[in-house]
Amino acid sequence: MKRKATHRDLCKVISSLLFLWPAFLLLNCTQQPASETAKSGSMTLAVDRQLEEIAGSQTEMFSRYYPDAKIILRPDASRKSLKNLLDGKVNAALISGEPEAAEDSLFSKLKRTIRREPVARDAIVCIVNNNNSAIKLSIEELVTIFSEQGKGGVTPLVIADDFRLLSVFAAQTGKKRGDLHPWACNSEAELIERVSVDNRAVGLLFRSSLDRGLTIALKEGKRDKNIRIVPLTIEGDRTAAYLPTQQNIFEGRYPLITTVYYVYCPGDGLAIGFGSWLGSSSGQKAFERSTIAPFRLVERTIILK
Repeated sequence: MKRKATHRDLCKVISSLLFLWPAFLLLNCTQQPASETAKSGSMTLAVDRQLEEIAGSQTEMFSRYYPDAKIILRPDASRKSLKNLLDGKVNAALISGEPEAAEDSLFSKLKRTIRREPVARDAIVCIVNNNNSAIKLSIEELVTIFSEQGKGGVTPLVIADDFRLLSVFAAQTGKKRGDLHPWACNSEAELIERVSVDNRAVGLLFRSSLDRGLTIALKEGKRDKNIRIVPLTIEGDRTAAYLPTQQNIFEGRYPLITTVYYVYCPGDGLAIGFGSWLGSSSGQKAFERSTIAPFRLVERTIILK
């Protein structure tokens, strides 16, 4: 009798479980988070602050194509972008210019593998007051201005937390970062404002930083900024001087071109997917619609009727 009762009870339990199994599956499906793939999931992207606008355009377009993907931007000073990636606070980073040797070394010491993909081209630009007499500057003259703080009545200016700007400028001109001695401004807006009221001021910043500063000034109703970009030449009067137009940047005529890199850790599906997007025709066209240049020529299809 006892054995029969036990058997009967066991059957009841099994029947109950079979009845509840579909409900369990349904509950499990609704609670399961979206799978992390190249086209779905969630990630945080660290961005050098001056690249925030173009990064926002790229992530918005990507999410339109792949609505299951959510990318959150984390704009910050350039010295923090790779650190946030190293600390695991973000999944990827978009940076202007080559990482410093110390940054690469830190990843190696901590045995963190990263991949760095070139996705666009930026430039280092020089701005002066409209009343400044400089028609053009050579790279040598620019190095002298930023090496000899205040000498010759000139005031060299950079943005204080633009960690990578001086490193890139020094590397491209054969100098060490310690050889450069500019005055520091707290923001793009402050640098632009100081140049606009001081005939002796010479500002050095990324083209993307200048665009950001002018956009902020426009939003604040400061439309007429008394500044201009100085054309640069490699060897003074012996070579032509060029402005940092998108075409001159892309074709390599402008002397101070920098690369925009997408940096990520392999193994993160969505980070890999977004990197592929940035390098695709769609991503490159988005860069082309900004003031910086795409990294590669965008293919175009012409339909003849």
